[in-house]
Parts: sequence; C-alpha cells; structure tokens
Amino acid sequence: MTSARLSSLVPLLAAAVLSVMAAAAMPPEGLHPLALLAALLPLQLAALLYVFRRP
Repeated sequence: MTSARLSSLVPLLAAAVLSVMAAAAMPPEGLHPLALLAALLPLQLAALLYVFRRP
C-alpha cells in the first residue's frame, strides 16, 4: 500500500475505534436502538468520506 492510501485510512480507523468505544459504553440492559445508531454514526460518516475522497 502506498503511504497516501494508508493515510486516508487513518480517519476511518479512528472512527471505527470511536464507534466501538461508544457502543461498549452503553449499558446492556435497556439498550435503545437509536443509541446504537448514534454510536455507529461516526463510522458511517467516515466510510462515506473515505469512499468519496478516493482518487
């Protein structure tokens, strides 16, 4: 992989870590579906950014 392609993956990986941490911070009892969607939102936005900024 080239360094430019690898550096474009950094925001995607950071968003994935943020999403997993947000999902892990939610209590297992009384899990609300909107809370799970909100936890996955950074990963979804970073994936869109990655797809549309590719050369």
